[in-house]
Amino acid sequence: MSKKILVQQTNGHAEEVGKPTKRTKLERLQELQEQIQSLQNEELERLPKKRGRKPKHETTQEIPKKEQVVNFKEKILNLPYIILLKEKNALVRKRVELEKTKKEQERTIHAKQEEIQDLQHTISESQQALIRTFDSSKILQIVEPTLRKSKNPIRAIKFLQQYRKEKKQYDTLVREIDSIPFVPHVSRTETQLQLENDPSRKYKIDFLTTHRKHLEVGDKYVRLYYLADLPAYLHQTVYFKIMAYGLPFQFSVFVKPAQRNVLLKQIRRRISSLQAKQNERVKKGLIRDPEDEKAIEEAETFAQELTYEVERGMVYALTFALEASSKEELDAMHKDFINMTDGMEMVFNTYTYGQKQAFKNFMPFGEDHVNENKLLVSTAVSFLMPFVAKQLYDPHGIYLGVNVFHNSQVYINPFQVNAKDINNSNINIFGQSGMGKSVTAKLLATRMYMRGTQIIIIDPEREYSELAEALGGEVIKFSRENGINPFYVHGKTKSDMLDHILTLKTFLKFFIPIDKYDSAEMDDYLVTLYEKEEKQDFPTLLKLMKKSPMYRHVKVLNEGSLKGIFTADRKLALDRDVVVFDLYDLKRDEKREPAMYLLTSLIWNLVNTASKKNRMLFIDEAHKLLKDREVAVFFYEMVKQARKRNLGVVSITQDVKDFLGNEWGNAVITNSETKIILKQSYANLPYMDNIYPMTDSEKEAIGNFKRGEALVYREGEHLRVDIDVLPYEADFIQVKKPTEDED
Repeated sequence: MSKKILVQQTNGHAEEVGKPTKRTKLERLQELQEQIQSLQNEELERLPKKRGRKPKHETTQEIPKKEQVVNFKEKILNLPYIILLKEKNALVRKRVELEKTKKEQERTIHAKQEEIQDLQHTISESQQALIRTFDSSKILQIVEPTLRKSKNPIRAIKFLQQYRKEKKQYDTLVREIDSIPFVPHVSRTETQLQLENDPSRKYKIDFLTTHRKHLEVGDKYVRLYYLADLPAYLHQTVYFKIMAYGLPFQFSVFVKPAQRNVLLKQIRRRISSLQAKQNERVKKGLIRDPEDEKAIEEAETFAQELTYEVERGMVYALTFALEASSKEELDAMHKDFINMTDGMEMVFNTYTYGQKQAFKNFMPFGEDHVNENKLLVSTAVSFLMPFVAKQLYDPHGIYLGVNVFHNSQVYINPFQVNAKDINNSNINIFGQSGMGKSVTAKLLATRMYMRGTQIIIIDPEREYSELAEALGGEVIKFSRENGINPFYVHGKTKSDMLDHILTLKTFLKFFIPIDKYDSAEMDDYLVTLYEKEEKQDFPTLLKLMKKSPMYRHVKVLNEGSLKGIFTADRKLALDRDVVVFDLYDLKRDEKREPAMYLLTSLIWNLVNTASKKNRMLFIDEAHKLLKDREVAVFFYEMVKQARKRNLGVVSITQDVKDFLGNEWGNAVITNSETKIILKQSYANLPYMDNIYPMTDSEKEAIGNFKRGEALVYREGEHLRVDIDVLPYEADFIQVKKPTEDED
């Protein structure tokens, strides 16, 4: 780059880093002028000074050479570049100094961070020491060291060495304290205490008394059991049934993996033994033993699952302890416990003269002193683990039913959108016909109404009319004699009018063949209709469409078989707390589907403003809104934006595949926080994974649900719930189909 171009690009100065003193163009020009003046003075001093006039014949003053003039010009042109070069060098020196300062500060910050980490570790250890300080045990007062982590490999190695050293000291100290003999007292008076110096005694004689089949621990009576046998088929709720039975008990579980190669050797040995036994029976002319055949088949299946790592072998031990206040109460509990476990085909044996040994399993030492183990596959062990299912309980919510796993009541609040993992108030209800969809929806509507929520229901099958009348609501029936005016705009702004035109365009599309429908032309007709001062209705619209190919298809709404349904003067209003739109008289789908879309759109326009009042819109047979793409997009957008209007949308359908097989139906499910799944047909079970991941056993359970049994998915959890109808609700909740006279 030439020096002249460099001067032009920098405008006579360079940008400075840091915060140096900024120089103006005037200051730079003054400096440049001074430099040029200095160069001129130097050049003038080099020229010979004039000493008076000389004769003509004498030699005159020598004229400067051309090279000297050129050098002088180059010096003047180089001055801006030299100035920039000086500034650049100064900035480079300053940058080096700043980088040096930055590195020093970074080293200081890093040292401070390490110092903070050391202090945090010290604080953590001190907090653990404070928490674990008990007067009753010296072992509990010792804080076990923890391994500190660091991204610096050198520090990580130092921390590991320090941890190993502290761990060794900790283990040594624990062993020393554990070796101190425990000296219980035998008797005590006001003035003296008699001690027992036998270190083998581990319990105070006045605190623990051993009997043949129970213990006296203080003022409590305890009986201990071990799991001796299991049924051939385990259900996932088997453990929850025991926990929810209501008996006061404690349990101790020991699980450890078994070595696969050892298990395979034992299984093959077992198979060989059984096969040899069967061969002996065949040689004697006897038939093969069915029980042994079943055992061989199970052993071979287990071996195959172990070989291909489908299952793992686990050593499992379960110990139960019943606790009562008296011997009689303990005997009564024993009978209840044995009856309950026998009903589940589980065998629990009690210990005779071994209660004290079994009691050690409940001490916080992690040791199994009984060793009554069973070899189980990992799936069976998962069914027998005491995991507690998550509870759904919101004190501001509505009662839904009973959690099957632990018999707790389920309360949900659909409008609790600010809680963790709760994004909207929408609900999906899926289920076969006759499995309780309508009853579930009625329960939700009734209980939310009692919480002050406005209930709006689109009812194609006249299943909610009695409910609305019982709650003092309004039932709006649609028929030729009782229709609606689809042209009425619920709003006064131009934006409201344009939004309503979009709704009408989609509505009229239901009645016009695709090859005859022209969206742009219909838009022009509707805009012209609302610009006129005449009445907005079908006759006025038909006048505008007289020459259109769509005319005779739209004419059906005004003069044909659909006359009266969409040509009435009634305007939609949501004045009551319960409003049911009864579409039962619109028997044909060509009437119901457009009516459902029109009502949904008009309701959305009515609630399409921010409001503090909670509203819940129930749409029965919601799958019919997914048949047309534009209607499906509208349905999805309504569900997606409902939360901003304090609105929840309850989508009710028995055709799950219509939802799961549709792009917008899947989106509706995704944007619904609560999903209630009732019994499904076996044909629909493979599609359940699209709602949320399920195991094969869960799918099978859904296929075997009885009426009122449901799987509820909410807050990232799924629960088995029995939906409960309370006695005072039974009179107006039950489904009543219309009679033929009403038809």
